[in-house]
Amino acid sequence: MKKDLAIIFGLFLLIAILLIFGKGISTISYLPQNQSQTQKGNELPAISVKSLNIKAKVASKPDERKNGLSKQESMPLDEGMLFVFENPGLFGIWMKDMKFAIDIIWIDENKKIVDIAANTPPEPSKKEKELTIYRPTSNAKYVLEINAGLSTLNNLQIGDQVNFEL
Repeated sequence: MKKDLAIIFGLFLLIAILLIFGKGISTISYLPQNQSQTQKGNELPAISVKSLNIKAKVASKPDERKNGLSKQESMPLDEGMLFVFENPGLFGIWMKDMKFAIDIIWIDENKKIVDIAANTPPEPSKKEKELTIYRPTSNAKYVLEINAGLSTLNNLQIGDQVNFEL
């Protein structure tokens, strides 16, 4: 009986201590944070189109644009990758070394959507020369890659205004 009371008292004391001193403790503090968001001075630009709001990694150098999201296992739903080109063009996107499907959105220099390739699947069994290259129907200065299905879910369409600052 004394042993049971001691255990109950110990648990009560533990709960009281956690309530008093544990205000800053939560399970979220133990989850790994995305490296790209925690780097000092390297905050991801916010991009919004209609109801879609994401943060995008920027790929503005040729090597960054060539590699894109390849070799990543996945991407958080609220993130994407924004490819920035010096001049508008008909920039093709491939799924080389991709491990998940994406939506590809081409955006012109006025930040309007000019084309969308929805639900583009990875092509792991294809050789480089056999990969599908997705191209826009109009010139674009930016290409936004987001998780597959988000463009449909947010009813994105050609002509929609995209909002972001670089």
